[in-house]
Order: sequence, then structure tokens, then C-alpha cells
Amino acid sequence: MIDFKNKLQNIKNQKNLYQKKHKTFDEQLNILKQRKLIISNDSFVLSKLQHINYYRLSAYFLPFQYPKNSENKNIFLPDTTFEDILSAYYFDTELRKIIFEAVESIEIYFRTQIAYFHSLKYDAFGYLQLQNFRENKADKYDELQKDILKEKTRSKEFFIKHFKKKYNSVDLPIWSVVEIISFGSLSKFFMILKEEEQNQVIQNIKGINKLVFYKWFHALSSVRNICAHHSRLWNRTLGVSFEVPKDFAAFEDIKKSKNKVFFALSVIEYLLTCIGEDEIEFKTKIKNLINKYPKVKLESMGFIQNWKENSIWRDDE
Repeated sequence: MIDFKNKLQNIKNQKNLYQKKHKTFDEQLNILKQRKLIISNDSFVLSKLQHINYYRLSAYFLPFQYPKNSENKNIFLPDTTFEDILSAYYFDTELRKIIFEAVESIEIYFRTQIAYFHSLKYDAFGYLQLQNFRENKADKYDELQKDILKEKTRSKEFFIKHFKKKYNSVDLPIWSVVEIISFGSLSKFFMILKEEEQNQVIQNIKGINKLVFYKWFHALSSVRNICAHHSRLWNRTLGVSFEVPKDFAAFEDIKKSKNKVFFALSVIEYLLTCIGEDEIEFKTKIKNLINKYPKVKLESMGFIQNWKENSIWRDDE
């Protein structure tokens, strides 16, 4: 058994090499000036620095600066203004909100499909039996059950308290379980479903097999988490790449962007179309956002030239 007291003491005894000191807002402003950022209104910049943590804003500096291995490290490229940085920041903020709403809709749809088809075959508590899942998935089944137990324990949802009190049961029916587990746990659930159920769950997603869908689900979970934690999405290389489906021209055209935001946007738009979520107007919102911020570089997000001609993004589709 690990001696946590000794471990904690060892951590405390380690020398902290971080030497940077607190910087006032005025000092932060001066740093930007020293790095050749064009600032036309000091008061405006100071007001923004008071509202947006300098460290958060600095995530948007890199594309506007000389390479880190150059002698001009940390210096902004010529003609770069504070407004350029701010536009990228606000673009990213609005982009995350649009994506989060869309992924939430997709997530709710597949929570419903998984609960419906699993309970159709095994009733409300069939998910508690290992034999009701794919063979050789006992380890993933155990992981899923631990996830469910953790969420049941910490959840404060009223319907859970009501169910436990009314039925004197510690186990929840599947249609309640899918509402409390994370998106990541939901992807595990899909992965260990028997093939027949997997095909039923994705029957409306034309041209996509269950393996591609699982990898999409997993990658979308990562994108959703980025949005939920207000992290930078613009200009980001995704840690979890999307799978490129075979013999699907629309995705073949953008396969070089499979670890970029544009591929994620295309997957989201395609899934929304397949499940009939037209009310979200995702495609329109993305196009309007791009028109609102014309200076934001789309190439950094993996957008291809003539991307609006791709069948997923054409307005006549």
C-alpha cells in the first residue's frame, strides 16, 4: 500500500523551478507592446485583460508570432493588432458554443437509441448481465459498470432519488442510466453492445459502419470536452483523430484534416442531417460565424479550398 503521507512530503520537498512573478495588468500591457503587438488604445486593452486571463488569451498568440526556434521568439508578426488576437478569441468562443449545442443534440439522440434497443431485447436491467454484451469484452464491461456506479453515487438528479425511494432499489433502469453517464462512458456502452444492437443504433447513419461510428463517437467526446472546459479549439490539432470512412467521397476529400476542427465540423453536420436535427441549423451557424470573422484563418482549422462545394456543406444538399 502506498504511503500517501510520505508521497505528499516528497512532493513538498521538490524544488519548484517556476520563477515567473505576478504581473499587473499594466505590466501585461507593456509585455505585449515589447513583443511588437500593435495596440492603438491602451484603455481598451487593459479592460480586456481585466476580463480575460492573460494566460488564456496567450493561447491565441502563437499563430501570430514568429516561430519559437527563431531569434524573434515571442515577437508578433508585422501588422498584428490586439484586435486580431481578440477576433480569434471571440471566434473560438462562439465556435465552441455552436459545437457544444450540436454535439449535445447528437448525444441525446444516441443515448435514446442505446437505451431503446438494449431494453427492447433485455428489458430495464439487462445491462447488469455480462452475457447480454459482446464476447471477450469483460474488461470493458467492468469499466462501464464502475462508471455507472460512480455516476449513481455522485449524481444529484431528482429522478434518481425518486426512483431509489419509490422502488427501494440501488439499480436504475437502462433509460435512467444513459442519462447520467458521461459521453465517454456512453461510447464504451456502444462498443460492447452486440452487433445486432449496434447496427440498430446507427441504422440511420448511412454509409458508416459500427467501427467508424465508434471512433467518431470517441473523437466527438474529446471535442465536446474541449468545448465544455472552454479550451482553445481554433488552430488546434485534435488529440483524438476521426476515422475516415472508406468509399465516402465527401470525407475522402477532407481526410487530410481528420485531426483538425473542420473534419469534426463535417462529422457533426453529417450526423445531424442523418438523424433529422434540422432545427439546430448547424451548417448555417458555422457559415454565418465565418462571415462574421473574415480575418480568422480557416486553413489553421483544416478547412480545404472550396469547402462549401463539398456535398456535406453545399446548401442544396
